[in-house]
Amino acid sequence: MDATIELALWRLKRTVRSMGWPAVGAIALAAFAAGLFVSSVMPLQAEIAALKERVRQLEAPAAGERATPAQAQDPSAQLAAFYGRLPPARQAPEVVRRLHALARQVGLALERGEYRPLPDPSARLVRYQILFPVRGTYPQIKDFLARALRAMPALALEGVGFQRDDDSQALEAQLRFMVFLRADE
Repeated sequence: MDATIELALWRLKRTVRSMGWPAVGAIALAAFAAGLFVSSVMPLQAEIAALKERVRQLEAPAAGERATPAQAQDPSAQLAAFYGRLPPARQAPEVVRRLHALARQVGLALERGEYRPLPDPSARLVRYQILFPVRGTYPQIKDFLARALRAMPALALEGVGFQRDDDSQALEAQLRFMVFLRADE
């Protein structure tokens, strides 16, 4: 070995002997804690920063839709904004087509459906009731409902009825939706 390395090792051994075991244990624990911090905590901090950035990106579009303080105080402005977000009544067939497409995506069999507009005394809304008898497994029905309600904010689930014929996995479900549409002007 090189003389400088031997000298450094001798000085290290002499320092360790002079400190005692409690001090050496404390230094070892400090080194372990530093290693744990570098290997565990720092990557999590980077992940937290990335998640905060993702939340900021997702909230940015929603921030543009928020009402001004004056609109937040004015109920008529809030009501007008609500009606403005609803699809127009002429899009009722498109809503039904989207429901059928979502049912096909999850593998549900739609046998027939009933669709009827219901009068609204205010004449600013058109309520469109949709009755769907579907046949499929419980996970398929649950997935369909989740996708439909997420994809169409103007859609409301009024009721669900389940019936199982025999010991098979297939269920027959009666799904009753209400779609709120803006009256055409």
